[in-house]
Amino acid sequence: MLNNWIPVSLPISEQMVVYKNQAEKRPVIEITRTFASHGMHESSLHLPMHTGTHVDYPLHALEGGKCSSDYHRFPLTFLALVVDLTPIPRPSIDLEQVRDLSLEGVEAVLFKTMAENLATFNPHFPGLTAEAALWLARFPLLFVGTDQLGIERDQPGHPTHIELLQRDILIIEGLELSRISGGRRRFAAFTASIQGVEAEPVLAFALPEH
Repeated sequence: MLNNWIPVSLPISEQMVVYKNQAEKRPVIEITRTFASHGMHESSLHLPMHTGTHVDYPLHALEGGKCSSDYHRFPLTFLALVVDLTPIPRPSIDLEQVRDLSLEGVEAVLFKTMAENLATFNPHFPGLTAEAALWLARFPLLFVGTDQLGIERDQPGHPTHIELLQRDILIIEGLELSRISGGRRRFAAFTASIQGVEAEPVLAFALPEH
């Protein structure tokens, strides 16, 4: 039962914050049947795969890479280290912030960079550098995640994605970690099992601290 778990996925709406405020990343909810015309109410959702809280598979950054059909990680629970970087804002998450992390037994590293939920897109968000990603890739992690809508910023060739995804470390972007403190904590994550895609939405929860 997850009734006492804390949701850490962003709500989906047409007004939600999207990456770089790009119109093509905004969800569209279309009413397809109405009571007046059909005797019932139905709607259709157009949701770009990289909008809101989602997981990136290797195909997103590696030509011919693995897609969602190649993984069977969801649903699952996993032990994550939440790295709280909010006390000292910084332009990037670099090697200095990751090389001394205690990762023994940890299955995921999740970076909390905001004390409050994202209200507008920040074009200067702190991304994970390629050097930091390479260091994390030395460990047997399932996921590296962030509360930002992207994990790297202005890096030609997307090396952060490549360093992680080529080692089967999946990337979770758009987590809502404002209610979560730093430290080790158990999470649960679910997807809709969409087949053959490079990314898909994630519904994630955190176990409350004891």
